[in-house]
Amino acid sequence: MNNFEELEIHTLICNRDVLLAINNFKSLQRFDEFKNVPVYLHDDGSLTKSDISLLDNIKNVILIDRKEADKEIEQYIKNYPNCMSYRLGKNPINLWHKIKTFDYYYFSKSKKILGLDTDLLFMKKPENIINLINSNTPFYFPDVQSSYCFNEPKDEIPVFKSVNTGLIYIPSPDYYNIESLEFALTNLVGKGVNYFPSWIEQSAFAHMFYNDGRYVSLGLNEYRIPYFQSVDIKKIECLHFVSYPPVRELYKTYIDYLDMSNGELVYEKSFIVEYENHKIPLDVKMLRYEGFLNVEFYWGLEKTSHQFLDHIFKIIIDGEEIEYKFQSNKNGFFIISLTKENFDLYHTYDWYNNMKWEKLDTVQIEKTSN
Repeated sequence: MNNFEELEIHTLICNRDVLLAINNFKSLQRFDEFKNVPVYLHDDGSLTKSDISLLDNIKNVILIDRKEADKEIEQYIKNYPNCMSYRLGKNPINLWHKIKTFDYYYFSKSKKILGLDTDLLFMKKPENIINLINSNTPFYFPDVQSSYCFNEPKDEIPVFKSVNTGLIYIPSPDYYNIESLEFALTNLVGKGVNYFPSWIEQSAFAHMFYNDGRYVSLGLNEYRIPYFQSVDIKKIECLHFVSYPPVRELYKTYIDYLDMSNGELVYEKSFIVEYENHKIPLDVKMLRYEGFLNVEFYWGLEKTSHQFLDHIFKIIIDGEEIEYKFQSNKNGFFIISLTKENFDLYHTYDWYNNMKWEKLDTVQIEKTSN
């Protein structure tokens, strides 16, 4: 049986994330396995007529209206008081994430569900996802931390560590258990949560996944959250741009990268950055595309005894200064618009605002021959 024949994609959508959703599906639907998969968009109630028109840019899209969803879901959850309170209650902590908890499953026709957040980008073919779907293995996106909001005692609800529900796969009704969700929500909602309510849905699902025992994490190297984690562009399959400003600031860099084909190597040099008694290797190479340069770096911090040291690049081109901030990331890249054939490249370490800018080079890029 081809598991992709019955697969459905379900995504919660709000008006401020319409462009994110379009880019997300553009990056995913270029792969054959996902071209014909129906996409159910769950309106959080904020979509305008203009938003809905724009969403036609997504192939195979089906919109689920918020008001109609609220009416229908009540019959499904009415015998589960904490589910009912969370999904349909008026408490301000009941944020839009509650829709993901129940509506993806309830409104699915096949009950074979790939749940996606809007703020994902698929950088290359997601082989890990494809293989797990073909083997009917349920999965979740790996988080950088255990982002849960349980009340005391926090260990009364067992969970997997570091579950992120921005990308999950529920293969069949056998893998979705509303009793597990109700039990988790007894702690999360029944006790009156007052800590990061946006994590309620993720916390409840983490217990359901644990209780089931068959859910697995997607690959830690291929599925990552930029800014918080280094990104090896040759390995990454999917990035999750969670709602944290420094993460979202990186979004355009990766959108630009997706629009490019393989570039021409036009620059490659190695440098040494000195910090206290440390000599940190820094390798830089640049690949030219039409109108752009992709600047890749390796920051060899692991070769020293200094575990954390943020670093920043600065480009001065046509008199304009642009900074690209990274944490202690070993590998990374950024895109610059190539308006001239030469520019100055600077770099600094950043240790609690202790910085020392150093000019690395005046980069000369030869003109392309016509």
